[in-house]
Amino acid sequence: MKFLSFSISDTGKKRKNNEDSFIERPDIGLYAVADGMGGERFGEVASAMAVECIEKYVRENSTVIDAFKYNGSKENRHQVLNMLADALRNANVKTYREAEDRDVDGKMGTTLTTLLTVGATGFMAHVGDSRLYMIRGTDITQLSTDHTVANEYRMKYGESSEGFDPGFSSMLTRAVGVKEYVEPEKLTFTIVPEDRYMICSDGLHNYFEDDLKNIEKLLIDREHDPDDEDKYLSSSVNSLLETAYSGGADDNVSILMLSAFGVTDEEVTGTRTLLDEFEALRDIELFKNLDYKELLTVMENSEIRTYNRFDVVSRTSSTSKELFVILEGKVSALKGSKHIKSFVAGNHIGEVAFLTGEKPAFNLFVDKTSTFLVLKRDVFDKIITDNPSLGIKLLWQLATALAIQTNSSIGLIK
Repeated sequence: MKFLSFSISDTGKKRKNNEDSFIERPDIGLYAVADGMGGERFGEVASAMAVECIEKYVRENSTVIDAFKYNGSKENRHQVLNMLADALRNANVKTYREAEDRDVDGKMGTTLTTLLTVGATGFMAHVGDSRLYMIRGTDITQLSTDHTVANEYRMKYGESSEGFDPGFSSMLTRAVGVKEYVEPEKLTFTIVPEDRYMICSDGLHNYFEDDLKNIEKLLIDREHDPDDEDKYLSSSVNSLLETAYSGGADDNVSILMLSAFGVTDEEVTGTRTLLDEFEALRDIELFKNLDYKELLTVMENSEIRTYNRFDVVSRTSSTSKELFVILEGKVSALKGSKHIKSFVAGNHIGEVAFLTGEKPAFNLFVDKTSTFLVLKRDVFDKIITDNPSLGIKLLWQLATALAIQTNSSIGLIK
């Protein structure tokens, strides 16, 4: 995978100095934006320290990245993600200690949003309210979560503002350097050719709602020649800066944009397959209430398996706890030699064994070559721990599907 990038950081109209910092290191695939806080000097120090610490830590631990390049196993991928998260934790400790030395404990901190690209895999470690966006086709997805009082209130109580003091809306619930320990948000995802990514400080995204339609049009624009993508990036970043200025530019503004290009036939072919699988997921009832980021999380934590005709997907003697979602193909459930039911694309099977650990009631045979998304129970448990809202959505859909199946069975018995 090849990448092009362009970045800018601007003081804005109202601030005396720029407390933002960013790094753009294509040689190691590292990109980050930090928005310092604590007033003059302290904000600058915090953001600069944070990005410097991140870069140093990643360079010092490049063997972890090399191992993943050599063997792209899930274990090695998790090692890279954990290394990037450790880099952010290390930056937090260093910044916190600096604040102690300056006798400004709790008053010197920074947001930090980091993207590491290794081939066709992206890794995010994030704290605060700077943002990482993915632009894929016409879909614009915020991959990071705003660690603010307002957003956490919204996640807990919905859009209702009852009982909420708007004066606290922009207050951060997580930041680098404010406390001795901070837990970063982590995410890994597959990068596909023609993806774009944007990291920006709130000095930009605070103005998105004022001009959302034009910003979306700008980010998804594909009308230029692909060879002119570098010109597109510089033009777009400057146009986004103008958007902030049109809105008043009350804060510092930092923007970093990145474009991905496939350089091998394998990358292009793999991209098509992945996008086809992703689109198939979006049409499946089990996942209908998930947003784009949540679907990415499901895909990254699942396996894609293909079975040939007459292969056995599951037997009544099986003890594995796996949920099978049919992306393409047809499967028959048999009890002994008796055909019970057929399952097609969009159906999911194995729910009872997946949820309870009981052995399957039927043998499942493939009628024609079929592709499945397979989710293991132990992986699902980890999703619930790391992302409770996603786990609740999936459990609710599974419970609904089982209730419908139970009603259908009762109807057949009557």
